[in-house]
Amino acid sequence: MLVLLKSTYPPSAVKELIEHFMSPKTPPRSPVAKEVASFAYGDRDGYHGLLILEVEDTKFADFIKAQTARSAYLQSRVMGLQVEVIPGHSVMDAIALVSKQLG
Repeated sequence: MLVLLKSTYPPSAVKELIEHFMSPKTPPRSPVAKEVASFAYGDRDGYHGLLILEVEDTKFADFIKAQTARSAYLQSRVMGLQVEVIPGHSVMDAIALVSKQLG
């Protein structure tokens, strides 16, 4: 399974976010999640970080527990930080799943 982590934060929080992100006190990213790609950008809503992770289906609950702890820690310390956890599939896997239902 693929998971998209989307973080959004105001420009005023950049320094604080980097400090907490790099801190050894911050709960670590789940060891069952492997980074596939990352992307950062800014727009009128602030700054955004997108991270695509690969998580084995059988380890998804473990990932969610670790990510919830990490998100709660960061969001309680960085004003305006929003974190979304969006599970999904690759385009080819989604086509295969949906195609079975179309015919």
